[in-house]
Amino acid sequence: MPIKLTEDIAKRLRAARKAASFKSAKDFANQYKIPLSTYSQHETGKRSINAELIINYSSYFQINPYWLLTGNGEPFFGNGQKDRKAILERENFSISPKVNDQQNKYSQIDLALLKKILLAAEPLFEDKSLQLSYAGLINHCFEIYDTVSTLAAETEEKEKIINLTLSTIKHGN
Repeated sequence: MPIKLTEDIAKRLRAARKAASFKSAKDFANQYKIPLSTYSQHETGKRSINAELIINYSSYFQINPYWLLTGNGEPFFGNGQKDRKAILERENFSISPKVNDQQNKYSQIDLALLKKILLAAEPLFEDKSLQLSYAGLINHCFEIYDTVSTLAAETEEKEKIINLTLSTIKHGN
């Protein structure tokens, strides 16, 4: 099930593409063999996006998925990103984090783990009965990531914890 693509995420996606030196959506889509209509609709906010694509786009553009989804924190991984940040600023994005300690929190992220969490959470994004905002659900996903990423547990155990936590969210905390 897809994640609702908000206008803000679409704008950040477009800005990230430009910061990654792709002059057009067509250039990017051709390089990564993505149907142009699909990517263009993601970039304009007319088409929903799934967790796997969020992770893929984050990887292709070398951007922080937390920033892509929320607009918070540092948008790029690593140092020497001055030119890329300048492009984002021209696209009217403030680089300063909205939450003080978020700036470096997700500077190195396990994309495979985050992908598992977002894929497991996808049904919740479509659940109309859930009394939780989109932003609230995204924040829960990153809280789960914060917890699970520090565990010295096998992948199977981490997946159980992810599913149990998401089940708790679904059933009213």
